[in-house]
Amino acid sequence: MERGRRLPRAVREREMLEVGTRVFARRGYHGASMDEIADGAGISKPMLYAYFDSKEGLFLACMQRARAQLFEAINEGADAGAAPDEQLWLGTCAFLWFVEDRRDSWTVLLGEAAAGAEPFAREGAKVRRQLARGVGTLLGAAAAAEGADTDALEATEPLARALIGAGESLASWWAENPTVPRETVARLLMNFAWMGFGDLVRGERWEGVRPGPSPARR
Repeated sequence: MERGRRLPRAVREREMLEVGTRVFARRGYHGASMDEIADGAGISKPMLYAYFDSKEGLFLACMQRARAQLFEAINEGADAGAAPDEQLWLGTCAFLWFVEDRRDSWTVLLGEAAAGAEPFAREGAKVRRQLARGVGTLLGAAAAAEGADTDALEATEPLARALIGAGESLASWWAENPTVPRETVARLLMNFAWMGFGDLVRGERWEGVRPGPSPARR
């Protein structure tokens, strides 16, 4: 990239974030260097620091940009007039589109780029909570439509959290098996989540045959 070009601040910042996201995704937070990012963006390292103050500040800005991209994709795919199961399907498809088509952003936002380091883990937790709120609302609407009992309605929040975790794990598996079509992955997640939840709201429970084992006392 040619150095010294005069660009509007917003354009220059977008370029730095794009390069930063790419480098962080490929090398991880600790392995990425500000020299490489500055060189890729065609600017000096002091300019990079002038915009983001620190490497941590740049990574957080990349996470915030990725977060906005994720929820923009989900909102664009949503249909508020659809039935709850269709809304969840559309949201699942939009989520997996983001994972596939914005792979670097996904890796920075909820993937392995920061490997649980603070304060990035807190940012990731915010995203998971926001996703879970949306999923929980859909599950709650579905449960209410089925005339579910109180237990099923109260289960929507923890089940939404479980679904988000399952989606993340499936996305990681998909990264290792990229030849599997997106729709196939989406249907796997949808069937795993919705079919089980459907039994729950219809009052079907797995009660077990005996209490689970307790940890051995030392």
